Amino acid sequence: MQIPPIIFGTFQYQNQRELSPIVNSAYENGIIGFDTSPSYHTEEFLGAALEELCTSKEIRRQDLFIQDKIDGWQMEEAKGKISCHVETSIAKLHCNYIDALFIHWPFPEYLPETWQAFSDLKKQGKVRLIGLSNVRERHVKKLMEETGIRPDVVQIERHPLRTCKNDVRYFQSEGITVEAYSPVCRMDKRLADSAILKSIAQKYKKSMGQVILRWHIDTGVIPVFMTKKEARIKENVDIFDFSLVPEELKAISELDINYKIFVESACCPGI
Repeated sequence: MQIPPIIFGTFQYQNQRELSPIVNSAYENGIIGFDTSPSYHTEEFLGAALEELCTSKEIRRQDLFIQDKIDGWQMEEAKGKISCHVETSIAKLHCNYIDALFIHWPFPEYLPETWQAFSDLKKQGKVRLIGLSNVRERHVKKLMEETGIRPDVVQIERHPLRTCKNDVRYFQSEGITVEAYSPVCRMDKRLADSAILKSIAQKYKKSMGQVILRWHIDTGVIPVFMTKKEARIKENVDIFDFSLVPEELKAISELDINYKIFVESACCPGI
């Protein structure tokens, strides 16, 4: 299975009762990709929700795409030998493999060792695709130089206020799939008040959020979105009946001010 064109994120869910109906709604609206992380504390909720979904609708595991991550504390605790943590995640997710596994933040301690372990897990079939989150071009270049192992996918914070133009161009030139979390930047006021976005939305009879998600797709990036509203799920998947023209893509990209919700210097010193 290829990475789906849009993925549902499970950040900030508190329990399975809250998550299960949303997962069900996501699937009913055509979403088959789901994203989690140990630091979200949603692996068990998602695993139970997906198991419930598969049983009720007779869905095969291979018809879903599940993403997970390895966090910095796991890298440090295991000194890079993180296979035990991956096995724990697989058990929580009620499955026997993970479709895409990411290093959540590029903490320099044990990064090469962790990346080698990712490659080994891929060879063993425990993980289908390996990736890096919250990275820039410099992180990926340095890690590939040190290990010779290329990521299949990266996941970064990306939206019209932070287009990551050079990073995205580099990743795509290397054949690395790019995913965007916080793809609509929580509809920051600077986006909600944008005359450009309003005009394009009116033209296509779509919401500004839909236009932004379409901008991601038309620039070759997979949006990973989070919501607790079923109506928002329906809205977010209703973006495959139109495309933006080059002038519109350029106008949206020019909203870039390199604004970041998650300040990387506070979370990770980088390499």
